[in-house]
Amino acid sequence: MPTDPDPTGEPDNPAADVMPYWDQVVEDMAATADEYRDRDWTAREIHPGDVAVRTGDVERTGIELLAPDNEFDPVAAAFDRAGGFGRAEVFRADTGGTIYAVVALEDPETETAVLVPLYFSPGEHEEFVEAARAEGEIRVHVRPLDERRVLTFTIDDPEQVLP
Repeated sequence: MPTDPDPTGEPDNPAADVMPYWDQVVEDMAATADEYRDRDWTAREIHPGDVAVRTGDVERTGIELLAPDNEFDPVAAAFDRAGGFGRAEVFRADTGGTIYAVVALEDPETETAVLVPLYFSPGEHEEFVEAARAEGEIRVHVRPLDERRVLTFTIDDPEQVLP
C-alpha cells in the first residue's frame, strides 16, 4: 500500500513546499544586502507579495514581482537616478523542481544595488525558459499593487538563472 507523504491526508500544497526554501532565499537576500552595505553601497531589498512568471505578453514577458509601496518607491527613485541598472549578479539554487534566486541589480556609478528574490519551476514554465533562451535575456518586472508604474530590470545572461 502506498504511503501518503502528508500524514494529515491533505492534498499536496505546492505553495507550502516553496515556503521553507523561500524563507532561506529571503535570508540570503538580506545577507547579500548587508555585504553591499558593508562596502558603503546603498542596498534596496524587495520583499514581494507575489512572484509570477509571465509569458505571451511581449512587454511583460519575464518574472513579475509585486512590491510593497514602501519598498517600491525608493527602488523607483534609485532606478531613475541610475537611469536603470546595467549589471546583474545572480545567486541561485536548484532544488530539482524549482529554481530559487537572489538577483542583485547593480549600478556601480551610484553604488546602488537592488536585490530581489525570485523562483520558478522550469517544468511548469517551459514557455518562459524557451523564450528566455531565444531572447538571450530575462526581464524582471517590479510593480506596486496599483500598477502606477512598472520597473523592468534585465538579466543579460539567462543561463545565470535557467537550469
